[in-house]
Amino acid sequence: MTSKRTIFIGDIHGCYDEFMLLLEKLQVLKDETVYLVWDIINKWPKSYEVLDFVYQNRDQFKAIKGNHEINILKFIEGNTQWRTPAGIKDMQKTFEQIWDRIELIEYLRNLPLSIETPNFLMIHGGLIPWKDISDHHVDEITRLREYEWQPWHSYYTWEKPIIYGHWAVQWLHITDNTICLDSGCVYGKELTAYILETKKIISQKALKQYKDPFKDYTSWKK
Repeated sequence: MTSKRTIFIGDIHGCYDEFMLLLEKLQVLKDETVYLVWDIINKWPKSYEVLDFVYQNRDQFKAIKGNHEINILKFIEGNTQWRTPAGIKDMQKTFEQIWDRIELIEYLRNLPLSIETPNFLMIHGGLIPWKDISDHHVDEITRLREYEWQPWHSYYTWEKPIIYGHWAVQWLHITDNTICLDSGCVYGKELTAYILETKKIISQKALKQYKDPFKDYTSWKK
């Protein structure tokens, strides 16, 4: 009998085709849970298809807020002062696809910032290990990459694994009991899944490069 797996998938950023191909490789069973580190939206126009699929299968696909989910919610509220012109353009594309799907917007609003079980902690960005997770500011937990000029995970000493994304410049990065699954699919790299029980990595190569990371200011600064 096949053991039930706990599956994590990194930043999708609207790469729906690669997401579907990765799920085919994974052959997810009905009693298995898939955890999405997110960001699942923005940067590529199939954000709607990804979001709709996850929403329709939300009992099995568990997600948290990433910085881009927070960004689109701010955009919907009319707050664009914090974004670059390229970032606003991405927000506009996503908003045009979901503006009439109130249930999708409410779904995004109600997502948690983290998911923690006895076996793992999942966040999108980073954390300060000696600070209680409930005391972190939303920008820390969804955007943090460095703390005191060092990668935040270099300070990590907990025994519980942390699965996170948000840091495409690292690509797939596993160290100090932390697993970064942002392997840069939207930048022409890969979409990556991680199996908690076996520590197995399963990846799907990007079908093409959708964004240039050296021109995409938001990928490096936000």
